[in-house]
Amino acid sequence: MRIKELRIENYKIFNTINILFNDNVNIFVGENDSGKTTILEALSMVLTGKINGGSIISRLTPDWFNNEIRTQYINDVKNSGEPQPPLISIEAYFDGLTEKDEKIKNYRGANNSRREDHIGVKLEIKFNEEYSATYKQLLLEKKVEDIPIELYKVDFRTFAASDYYINTTAKKVAYIDATKKDYGVVLNKFVASSINEYLSEEERTNLRLAYRSNRHNFTDSDAVKNLNTKLQTKHHFRDKRITLNLRENDIDGWKNEMSLSLDSIPLDNAGFGTQNMIKTEMFMQQNLDVDILIIEEPENNLSYTNMSILIYRLSENTDKQIFISTHSSFVANKMGLQNIHLMGNGDTKPFKKLSKDTYNYFIKLPGFNTLRVLLANKIILVEGPADELIIQRAYIDNYGKLPIEDGIDVMSVGGVAFKRYCELAKLINKNIVIVTDNDGNPSSVRENYSVFADIADLCIEDDKNLNTLEPTVLNANKDNFEAFRDIIYHKTDIKTIDYGALNKFMEKNKAEWSMRVFLSDQKINYPKYILKAIGITGDEQ
Repeated sequence: MRIKELRIENYKIFNTINILFNDNVNIFVGENDSGKTTILEALSMVLTGKINGGSIISRLTPDWFNNEIRTQYINDVKNSGEPQPPLISIEAYFDGLTEKDEKIKNYRGANNSRREDHIGVKLEIKFNEEYSATYKQLLLEKKVEDIPIELYKVDFRTFAASDYYINTTAKKVAYIDATKKDYGVVLNKFVASSINEYLSEEERTNLRLAYRSNRHNFTDSDAVKNLNTKLQTKHHFRDKRITLNLRENDIDGWKNEMSLSLDSIPLDNAGFGTQNMIKTEMFMQQNLDVDILIIEEPENNLSYTNMSILIYRLSENTDKQIFISTHSSFVANKMGLQNIHLMGNGDTKPFKKLSKDTYNYFIKLPGFNTLRVLLANKIILVEGPADELIIQRAYIDNYGKLPIEDGIDVMSVGGVAFKRYCELAKLINKNIVIVTDNDGNPSSVRENYSVFADIADLCIEDDKNLNTLEPTVLNANKDNFEAFRDIIYHKTDIKTIDYGALNKFMEKNKAEWSMRVFLSDQKINYPKYILKAIGITGDEQ
């Protein structure tokens, strides 16, 4: 079984969204609150009928509803209306069914938002009409201040409009949340399966007897007897003696006392990263037969080596459809850029939707910086290391901290790559800043990037004679030329270096002069286009 498409309506950040999935690996990448976890939650709910291991209706809160829809409903109530309470709808469209999916084949029908013939299931969290009279009375008494979730129900239907049993699809799904320390269930299954696999019935009986004997020895010990003797001298309940004993448990209660140790270190005392690795490994071993594997932030607390091992293990699951949310460029690159869904502004776009040339450019790009443009709160693209250092220092001089401390990533990508990153940002409607040379023709440069004007703020020097970074910075410091020269030029002939000679030095030694500016305890002046790039305009300049 494969999930071909997921449709979400009115759930959290999403008003309405349709997501087409890859058959094998799907990686959701985006900054915080972009909707990665929401997609995994929605997928899990519609397939398993649960969220975070619990029932949906028991965990429902008004916060689940899309904020725009929720606000509209509250306003309608305040305006003395009788609005229909909103619903949350999640639809899963199936594909790739096999002989073992015989029941799911009966889920074909047009009971979906498209009113088209497909195989799938639909989850609706909606107002229970049985409470219509109660709802009207609450409105009349003006007691409805938010979405009345107490009057809601959860409805599961196939596209054939019949009820469906969650167990049919739930057993095909495994969900691993690496952000939580919740390995207990997985560990208990491992203990139970190990005991059943490696011990005979006689050996299990001997373990039960040994455990019961140890419990008896504990309660019959002098220390416990002494405690109960002292207890009885001071505490009574209606002339009945009070004693402390171990709780009674069933015949296999000893299994719950078993735990796992790594080199004699209990798993409870191991690091969170190690716990995550063990949990994930066990979980995958226990769910070999599932069709769908959902993993939230697998990189959580993992070292580079352990992350590499985990990714290798995930890549081995070629028979499963895998869904991963991540903040890690490393994970995304290793699992394949072609499998990425870019998240941003309540929408998602597949990485492979880029133009063929741009897609091929990023696929071949070495390193793991490809996704920085997506993960930063704000991105500033520059041509080279010198531009990057000057912008970093300009930010420090004006704000007292590095731009990354405000979530602003300054990336040196080379002038020829600007349009590639612009296309990537445009795909998810993310605003970026471009700082580049005017190359002696500012108008031509502006025209060159005009197609990206809706998402790219182009910052260039207006004077065509100041065609690169070096002359623009030098020109900004012409009134304090000697002080600026002292910062960047350290040779003995410094007194003979005039304006033109210093410009030539800067052009031939880009990394050297920019690094000296960055490290200097003296401030310099910056060109207006540099200040504009870091948010300083008008009178502030």
